Amino acid sequence: MSTPELSTGALASLKKEPIIFKAYSWIGNNSYNKDTNPQGIVNAGIAANKTITPLLVDKLNSLAKVIDSDLEYNSPYGGPELRSEIASIFNRHFSPAAPVIPDDIVVTNGCTTAIEMLAFATCEPGDRILIPTPCYAALDSDMSARPQARATMVEMPLEETMSVSQIAHFERAIVEIAARDERAKMLFLMSPHNPLGVSYPKPVLRAFLEFASRHNLFVVIDEIYALSVFDRSDGTTPFESILSWPDLDAYIDPSSVIVLHGLSKDFGLNGFRMGWILSPWNKKLLNALHNYSPFGYRPAYTDRMITSLLADHEFIDNLLVTSQKLLAENYKQTVEFCTANGIEFVPCTAGHFVWLRLPVRVCAKTLQALGRITAAEASKVQWSMYNELVVWENLICNERVYMPPGQAFSSVEGGWFRLTFSISKPELDLTLDRLSRGCFL
Repeated sequence: MSTPELSTGALASLKKEPIIFKAYSWIGNNSYNKDTNPQGIVNAGIAANKTITPLLVDKLNSLAKVIDSDLEYNSPYGGPELRSEIASIFNRHFSPAAPVIPDDIVVTNGCTTAIEMLAFATCEPGDRILIPTPCYAALDSDMSARPQARATMVEMPLEETMSVSQIAHFERAIVEIAARDERAKMLFLMSPHNPLGVSYPKPVLRAFLEFASRHNLFVVIDEIYALSVFDRSDGTTPFESILSWPDLDAYIDPSSVIVLHGLSKDFGLNGFRMGWILSPWNKKLLNALHNYSPFGYRPAYTDRMITSLLADHEFIDNLLVTSQKLLAENYKQTVEFCTANGIEFVPCTAGHFVWLRLPVRVCAKTLQALGRITAAEASKVQWSMYNELVVWENLICNERVYMPPGQAFSSVEGGWFRLTFSISKPELDLTLDRLSRGCFL
């Protein structure tokens, strides 16, 4: 008796499980809790803004009880009241060149679904989506698991990631794709950047748009960390939403440009699963997304509660100010720790994490402690992708700190990690203490 085979797409997904999924089972079985499991693994890897959790819990508990309409179907792409409040966020905080209106917005159950829907709407199976490295770890599965677009990481030295010079790497990628008789269809960017935590300078964004225009690509700009900018001091690159460009059409047909944002990062609400797609310039795309939106439903209760939350403009605006202040404090503590311990890091101005490279001596110490090398061999150790994984697993299983490794972000160099500092102050203290004891003592 034979068993029917799964689809080709399903079988392919089984071979491409993101590396960070491996850690989730370890964390789930031994997650830190100060009361019930103080020796558990501290999660300093998921980008979740826990600095504002107490404020949000109190506010959300005051907002809504279940009513009759919560038991009914709601609009799959967001009711007009919800989309009106989302539009207000853009109009108050993103300085759009033209006011954002509710009809410009499609609401989804998180940006994972939003990215997947956009891959379906813009790409045929096998089409390439160009992404600069390092990049958000889950993009490959978001784009390829079901839509079967092909996330194509464009590798470059770290020092070029905020430079116009990187466009040469993208031009080479286009040539290589065409030589295989394949097609690129989208350029995907994040600004502020994940995992680097900085915003693209305007000349770099302009160069990206011109590149995309030359090659007839859609441009998706994920601005999910736009309201988590915590450093606006002189000399830093300011965040400027693409929505704020009055001359956008000088560089690209605006109908090719799509913006993402949502609740998870700036508002500390990962678990509420709500993101939104904005494309004021392409109504055809929005209409197609309306047709896809039943696959991105959110509960009616969630939509109503979030509408009420966002409608309290004073609370939301104060929440964002508080969040940025607390993020700045936690970032300062984290980079002081890095500096004191000789840890290389990329200075950042936004987001929830810092991109850092542990000293090679940490690698040598780990390998020696695990019996992989002798003391005599320690001086010859170098970072490699294999050694990075060994150190990563040791940090989780023995030092009880989770932070994802650089290769999960398609880093081209070994030894890089993304450390989330937007956790609670006691958890950040514990994380840095465990790293200090495990890596440097």
